[in-house]
Amino acid sequence: MDGHLALKIFAGLAAIASIWLDFRPKKRKQNADPVIAGADERERHSWRYTAWAVRTIQFTLGVWLLWQLIRFILT
Repeated sequence: MDGHLALKIFAGLAAIASIWLDFRPKKRKQNADPVIAGADERERHSWRYTAWAVRTIQFTLGVWLLWQLIRFILT
């Protein structure tokens, strides 16, 4: 029984760490060279829909994983 309790505590801590890492703000360093900074901005703009899709999938899987974790902890 103690093993199950330890596993549930570890799973809860892992969930907290995962949520913290997923939702912390992303820091983007602006390049000092304006040409490179402009190219970086254009590249981010061209890949924006792909990034949105990846974030949507990541959010959906995160909610599902959190639901599974809550079910595991409560049983």
